[in-house]
Amino acid sequence: MKNFTLSILTAAFSLLLSLNISAQSYGTVQLPTPNNLTPLFLGSLTDSKIYYGADNGSTDKPVLVFVHGFIDLANAWFLPGNRMYEDAYYGGYRNAYVAMTRGGGMWENGALLAEMLEDITAHYGVNDVVIVAHSNGGKASEVAMFHHGKRNLVNRVISLGTPFKGTELANLAETWAFNWLVDFIGLGGGTSTSTTYYMGGVARPYFDNLSNNQGNKFFNFGAWGYNSGTTIAAPTMLTGGLILNVNGSGWLAGGNDGVTPYWSSKRPGGASVWTYGYGNWRSKHDHIDVAMNYIVWDPMEPYFTGPLGQLRASAVEPEHRPSRSNVQYLSSEAGQMEFMVEEDAQEIKVHILHGSESDVFQIQTENGEMLVCKNKETVAGHIGKFATNITLDYLEPGRYSIVSENRFGALVSYDNGVELVLRNDLDAKKSAYAPGENITLNLSLENGAGNYTDAEVTAVLSRRAFDGNALMEKDEDLKIVQLTNVGENEFAYTFEDGLVEGVYNVMVQVNDADFAKGVIGGFAVKASNETNVAATAETLNLDFYPNPVQDVVSVSFDSDEDTELRIFDTYGRLVTEFSINGNDGFLQFDTNDIIPHAGNYFIQLQNGNQQVVKSLVKVD
Repeated sequence: MKNFTLSILTAAFSLLLSLNISAQSYGTVQLPTPNNLTPLFLGSLTDSKIYYGADNGSTDKPVLVFVHGFIDLANAWFLPGNRMYEDAYYGGYRNAYVAMTRGGGMWENGALLAEMLEDITAHYGVNDVVIVAHSNGGKASEVAMFHHGKRNLVNRVISLGTPFKGTELANLAETWAFNWLVDFIGLGGGTSTSTTYYMGGVARPYFDNLSNNQGNKFFNFGAWGYNSGTTIAAPTMLTGGLILNVNGSGWLAGGNDGVTPYWSSKRPGGASVWTYGYGNWRSKHDHIDVAMNYIVWDPMEPYFTGPLGQLRASAVEPEHRPSRSNVQYLSSEAGQMEFMVEEDAQEIKVHILHGSESDVFQIQTENGEMLVCKNKETVAGHIGKFATNITLDYLEPGRYSIVSENRFGALVSYDNGVELVLRNDLDAKKSAYAPGENITLNLSLENGAGNYTDAEVTAVLSRRAFDGNALMEKDEDLKIVQLTNVGENEFAYTFEDGLVEGVYNVMVQVNDADFAKGVIGGFAVKASNETNVAATAETLNLDFYPNPVQDVVSVSFDSDEDTELRIFDTYGRLVTEFSINGNDGFLQFDTNDIIPHAGNYFIQLQNGNQQVVKSLVKVD
């Protein structure tokens, strides 16, 4: 089954592999010597370029190619205080700095890098180069080397904080509830191809099992000091690190650098230079600092040369990790969103993601009293333009609300209380499935003080194309299911007929009398028995008008049998439901009577085993 699954995953890329790299438009810039460099040469954030270092007369050392990450372009290597160019130039290395796309993701940037490698090697008259890659630049290097056949042009890759196995920050950005926040920062495919389930279920099996894979060409520098940053981006890394801590990449998993979990920073088959994370003073750096010359130049320079050893590393099975969370996820167009405080809650952290530094947020008790938030700070954010971080101590158990007139998403986390653990498969913890294979979501409620048999557990699944492209806006792109109790604090749901091919983000919401929390995971499906979902969408033919809706909405569908119509919020929490007995396929209702706030909602129509889900937008 393993080999069959891998062959299916490899086949998923057959179309991509059959495509030639199309001619890209990028310019070249000749840099002056480091002492004459000014900001004029850094270029626009939107321009693709190769920046060639000044001639230092050297011919006996490798050519270094510096590859940027997800958000920055080549200017990342020229940040104030980063003298990477000086060290390369005066160290006798010929060098080039590539600017691909900002936020385009591994496939787009990798295709462009493949072309650039051809030009750079021709420019310097060399057979190959050494790549120094920051963050997602390491993944773009994989694409250029193994997907576009440029591995012979690359002698080795030094990766700095690359999420080779994904990051939970991308998982959060890809949920239906939070995906709108990505629009604030104007980024593209980088988040969808950086999720832990995309990398674990799609990219890693593909790359690690290619016949031309050369894992031992990779030397990895991972870090964990998200709260140790020295640059202007340090507050952003701190926020990212706190979010990663409560989503499964805290100190027990080796820590994180504010973007990349330490466990994700090692490419299978590669060598970790800083051999462990949390507690290792050598690797105590944040995601930006790990690319600064004064931190990494001396430790990485010995790896520019020397024998690589065996050129074909053994294929390494990807590390499939269950998704963990001690978080409540909230999202609101404007107004207020409620969260619950458990018994014996100690320090409560509220991370609010939003679009403007001037947005105002308050915490309100169930009785309408506004709390005085002494520990409150607004900083630049990873997802959304800004993050407002609030710490609350020893609140009484009960219901509280975040109140604002602005659109926001929020995470409310605790140092203790119930922890949710989501596995796609209880035994194998799989990230990818073969055609016709059952897919089981398994949820465990751990560290709680009671038995939560009566908890309501709902999963919202949203689908992307296999190459990470945006939602295809078909009925089968959305699905809502209820997990049922299968044991003490254990819940499960099995898709017995499989799902349509694609990459699925899964957000599970648990609502109990004593707490409410969510957890985010996902998996990939390459081909499946499509009859179930496709037939459901065609048979029921759900439609509604207007959408967006302010008042009355008209719902139509093709069924004259008893049918259930349910409305959920973006976390899968049930808002209301209707039983339609022998109706003629038409229903009309005033949304103001049943939907309390503006925002995104799901309408689910179910007739026996047939189900279809579509999104509905409620406006004020």
